[in-house]
This record gives sequence, C-alpha cells and structure tokens, in this order.
Amino acid sequence: MGELPLDINIQEPRWDQSTFLGRARHFFTVTDPRNLLLSGAQLEASRNIVQNYRAGVVTPGITEDQLWRAKYVYDSAFHPDTGEKVVLIGRMSAQVPMNMTITGCMLTFYRQTPTVVFWQWVNQSFNAIVNYSNRSGDAPITVGQLGTAYVSATTGAVATALGLKSLTKVKAPLPCACVLYCPCCLPHHPILQHGHLQGQSGSSWCVLTS
Repeated sequence: MGELPLDINIQEPRWDQSTFLGRARHFFTVTDPRNLLLSGAQLEASRNIVQNYRAGVVTPGITEDQLWRAKYVYDSAFHPDTGEKVVLIGRMSAQVPMNMTITGCMLTFYRQTPTVVFWQWVNQSFNAIVNYSNRSGDAPITVGQLGTAYVSATTGAVATALGLKSLTKVKAPLPCACVLYCPCCLPHHPILQHGHLQGQSGSSWCVLTS
C-alpha cells in the first residue's frame, strides 16, 4: 500500500454537503457522543495527524479512513480557529447527552418554583458555555458582552417559565411551553451573537443550541 496522497481536502466535510444524506452523515459524525470517551492521548494523536497532514507530512501507514476519522475527532474537541481544546461539555459531541438530560429534567421537574428556576439556570448556563466555547476566533466576545447576554437570557427564561407557571392552570402544556421558550434566549441573543456575525472567519464550525 502506497503513501496517502496530499490532495485530500480535510478542510471541508468528507461528504457532499449539497445532499441531505451528506449533511446528515457529517453532523452525526461531528456530534457523535462516543468522542467524549476518547482519552487525552487519543485526542492529541488525532490532532497531530491532522496538523501534520495540513503541513504536508503524512503519518506513516495511515489510511484515508483513518485520516478522516482523525479529522472528525479533532473537529469534535478542538476549536478550529484557536486550536485550543474545548471544555468537555462545550464540545459538539456533548450536545446530544447534555441536551437530552437538561430537557428531560426541565420537563420533569416543573411543579415546584425552585426546580423551575434551577433547571432554567442550568440550561442557560450550558448554552452560554457552548456558545462561548464555539465562538468565532476572529471576533472574540468580551467578558462584558458575555455577562450581559448571560444575565438577560437567564432572567428572561426564568421569568417566562415562572409566568407561565402562575398563569396557566393546565399542567400538561406547561413544561413544554417553558422548554420551547429556551431557544429564544441565549443561543440567538443579539449581544452574544453580535461579534460572531461581524467575524470574517471562513469556518462554519459553530452550531447553536437550544
């Protein structure tokens, strides 16, 4: 088996993004929760493979499938602009387990005011971590911008949840309404996204959460 050629474009997704199947395979791979179980050594090995290949150095004995696997492991754990390792719960591979857990708790623990406040706070805090961890490297978010967005989003989510809780007498729709409001808060908050929208980075790595 010959050495792997250097003309494989690992800057772009492996699958055709003009098709639904290609986009689905790409995002399922990026958000694969199994990547959370990889050790630090495995993450560093993937980073070395990707960075060496981009520098024109092919890791001896590596196959094309192994190169793409290393690329997606790298993308799932490291920021594309800064190269920094992203905190565990801020990674794309943490989105499924974290959102399932938080949403499940929000739907379950809605009867008591303290639990409503707590889980709304947990949800908005998680969203803040994700959006900050995946911010554009060309348009950094200041501490003031982040703090303003975080406080206003958390306050809005808690106020809406408590307002719905006090206004409605029908219990069944209540948790759903509270959860559905969440995407309106931090993920699309104009203050937090202002810097990202102004950025000129060609990377489309940031995925907003709800």
